[in-house]
Amino acid sequence: MLTDDEILTAMRMAVGKCRSAGSDLAYLDYEMRDIRALPGHLDVELVQRDGHSARLLIALPSSGELQYWLFAPPEDAQGWVSQLFIWIDEEVFTSGLSDGRTRVEKDGDSYVQTAPYGWRLTDTSEDARLSKAAGTQGWYG
Repeated sequence: MLTDDEILTAMRMAVGKCRSAGSDLAYLDYEMRDIRALPGHLDVELVQRDGHSARLLIALPSSGELQYWLFAPPEDAQGWVSQLFIWIDEEVFTSGLSDGRTRVEKDGDSYVQTAPYGWRLTDTSEDARLSKAAGTQGWYG
């Protein structure tokens, strides 16, 4: 099993690479900031160029929580982080930081909420439809 420290190190390296000059990830219209390590979780701030922002609480393997973004068993921490980035990219590019996503306010920060299908929608009928389609294990379960 991957350790939280391995994943945190891989995450910080990947985010550093995204910020570096000449990065092949410079096309992203959002940035990851303020990565906080919590027991069993990463707490990350996402900020889009258009000003939308949110925090995301990401379950690490040690939490025992489902990790909906994993579409294949990762070989290492870098693979785990790569799959997470694909998931975040998909969610951000489908209005993931807009008002159409369910949020919870905590200590002055706004967190998008996850669901087996992605980031929970405020539209309750669409949330129910996608939840049913994805099942309890998510798209890849």
